[in-house]
Amino acid sequence: MRRSLTALFFTSALLAVSGCSQPKKDLLALPAAYDPQGADLTFNKKNLESFNMMKPQERDDFVKALKEKPGSFRGQAVTEAGNGIAAGVEGSEHGAWETFAHVTEPVLFEITIDYRIFSTEELGRPLGRNLPISFTGTLVDLRYDADAKPRKLTIQVKADAMELITDKTTPAS
Repeated sequence: MRRSLTALFFTSALLAVSGCSQPKKDLLALPAAYDPQGADLTFNKKNLESFNMMKPQERDDFVKALKEKPGSFRGQAVTEAGNGIAAGVEGSEHGAWETFAHVTEPVLFEITIDYRIFSTEELGRPLGRNLPISFTGTLVDLRYDADAKPRKLTIQVKADAMELITDKTTPAS
């Protein structure tokens, strides 16, 4: 009995020491594929810098051109909430479901990006809260508050595709 307790003690001590050598993974960290600054997106760091340097009329023309190209908008964000939209409510003409999302860190300087993404219920409902997503679609509206501190982009998109970004997702580049 005494030998088995001693063996059990040494075995558990050995396992405890060898088990500590594995690096701990941050379970709340966003996946590596979530990269709103460097991925090939409509408003990644490079494109947002160009947009920021435009004069107001150039921005308006750029936004108009984006609205006229169906499916040309690409984005990444972290979901906040989602809900169905009843017929006749503002935005219901773009989809039966709306998802609110934001980019967690400013992409350029202090500029923040908030999204209102319209979609079908099949695309939007399965997405939970606080999850990184990527989406493509058509720009519905864009408001840039250049005089606010911090500056802010509020973007509405009618999504054609939305998917969760995981560690198994290949980064968009």
